[in-house]
Order: sequence, then C-alpha cells, then structure tokens
Amino acid sequence: MKRIIYILCVAMLMVACKKEDKSAKLLEDYQALNDRISEELKEVEDPDVADSIITAFIDEAFALQQAQPESEAAYVILEDIFYLLSDGQKAQAFLVLNIDSLEVHGLQRHYDAYIAEQNTAVGMPYTDFAAFTSAGEAKRLSEFVGQSDYLLVDFWASWCGPCRRSMPGLKELLAKYGDKLAIVGISVDEDAEAWQQAVGALELTWPQLRDTNDEGSKAYGIMAIPHTVLIARDGTILAHNPSHEEIAALIK
Repeated sequence: MKRIIYILCVAMLMVACKKEDKSAKLLEDYQALNDRISEELKEVEDPDVADSIITAFIDEAFALQQAQPESEAAYVILEDIFYLLSDGQKAQAFLVLNIDSLEVHGLQRHYDAYIAEQNTAVGMPYTDFAAFTSAGEAKRLSEFVGQSDYLLVDFWASWCGPCRRSMPGLKELLAKYGDKLAIVGISVDEDAEAWQQAVGALELTWPQLRDTNDEGSKAYGIMAIPHTVLIARDGTILAHNPSHEEIAALIK
C-alpha cells in the first residue's frame, strides 16, 4: 500500500465542537466518512484497491474541511488528515486559514513542517544542520555534501521497523555504487543506547549521527520515518524518499 492511513475515532474529538456550534454537523459527516472507509478497507486485500479507497477518503475529507475552513470541526479534521494531504492540498488549506490562529488549534507544527518541506523541495539547495556522533561531537551535513556524486541522508530510528528493513537495500547500494554514492544516517532516537545497539546489530558502516535537538527533522519537515533525501554533489536536492531502484537508476 502506497500510503498508510490512520483513521482516528472522531467521536472522541467531538468535544472540540460545542453542541450549539454549526460545525458539529461537519464533524458528524467526517465521522460517517471514517466509518464507511474503515468498513470498506476491512473487505480489501489488494493493496492497489486499498490505495484507491484511501485516495478517495483523503479527497472527501479534504472537501469537508474546506467547506468550513475556519470552523472548530475543520481544524480537527485538518489535524487528523494533514499527513495524508498532497502538497497542493496543504497549500490550499493554509491559504484560507488565519496563520495567527494555528497555534491555538495545535496546527503550528504542521505549518512549520509544511514551510520546511517547501524550502527543501526537489530542485532546492540543501539546508545545513548539525547532528551528533556517539561521542557527542557535532557534525554538520555540509561536511558530507560534495564528498561524493550523490549523498543519501537517511532519517531513521532504532524502533522503526520499516527503517530497519531498509538497511539491507542500502548496504547493497553502497556495495554496488560506493564510488559515487555516500550515505549518512540521522537517527531521531531519544535513547542513545538503543540507537547504538541498533547501529551495531544492523552492522551499519556509514556515518551515523543523532538528531538530538531535532534541528535536522525541523529543517526538512520530517514528520514520519523512514525519510530519505538524495542530494547531488553541488548541493541540489534530487529526491525525497526515492526507492532503492530509483537511486540505482539515477546513478547508472
């Protein structure tokens, strides 16, 4: 499945709207949409079919949010579906909102991540940041950019299953294209010991740093992992989350 959907129980969020608030009906409609999509997904085994259902859910949910964008319900819906929206939908959502009201509704971090995503979009120059070695030494991303034709920045964590499962593929890429490709791991682990144990257990040979102050995550708008950023020798961002096959094809 291309996207994983996290459908929250909107019944628990109904407290966000007073009974007399006209937006309560909007939240009820969103609850009904959640219920319908959840039931449809239970009957689906084909990932492509499931993905099309999720795409339809995103579009319908976003349409509901846009119907009353400044209502309490709309803020609840936007927070719930934000990670599933396209760049265009995010842009439209923030275009019609009062930016000064985002903090009150718990959406400031989403807006900050959106701005970071725009600043680090494909074709933009990379954004520098500092992360730390296991010895506590600060290293900047700029120390790695330009040292090879391509640099893959891998945001990951020891507790992230998909991150760990991606490591064998990264090893294969380095084995085949190590003369052109370099990798630097940026862990978002809070537990330094768990991070180091994972590095050892996974036998990771490329540089590993820990984003202890979230500087890197904030700079690139990282809201979910694994997340990789492919950077050219000249510092241009070439791709976000490219598949291993896409990286290999680009290098070839």
